[in-house]
Amino acid sequence: MKNFLNKILFGKDNELSGAIALSVVALVALGCTCGKNFDLSGLQSNTNSSQPASNSSNKSPDDSTSPRKMTADKADASKAQMPSDDELQAKVKETLLEFNDAVQSDDFTNLYAVICEPWQKQLTPEKLRDSFKAFIEKDIDISPISSLDAQFSPTPEIGREVGYKTLKIKGHYPTRPNLTKFEINYIPEGKEWKLSKIIVDTTQKN
Repeated sequence: MKNFLNKILFGKDNELSGAIALSVVALVALGCTCGKNFDLSGLQSNTNSSQPASNSSNKSPDDSTSPRKMTADKADASKAQMPSDDELQAKVKETLLEFNDAVQSDDFTNLYAVICEPWQKQLTPEKLRDSFKAFIEKDIDISPISSLDAQFSPTPEIGREVGYKTLKIKGHYPTRPNLTKFEINYIPEGKEWKLSKIIVDTTQKN
């Protein structure tokens, strides 16, 4: 698996090639080893950050202004219910800020706690951190999304991927000077949608 990830993440000249994608590990963990499913477009560390990542993580979960506060009426993943737009906005932002906190703190324990169970069985927080070592070294910070709404395109949908019902969400945040593009998947665990894939790309300018 390690050799496979190295082949995907690093080119022939051992240079970082493409967005560092949690999906690389996720899809392998869920049984898919076909490279055609990996979207590894370029990633640069030039997204401006006017807000430190700690601003988002220091808010109380009960604070109504917190970007991570989920809507009270949540969709039932066990019934493959599509979340409302408000819930989608909250869930995507929660996921991306959790990921950003992991990068900023160099600690992936909390992110590991929210990924899907099949993925957890393949990894430890330390192995998850190692998969994103280059992200940490480039000091990527996407915390400015905390004050923005995501623009979804195409419309979020529930389909199937590697044998699982999958909530698929793609879009971007209008951060400057570059957009923060994302592709995130969730699979059902009980009534919850749990993270199974995340791709972040900050290379495209507004």
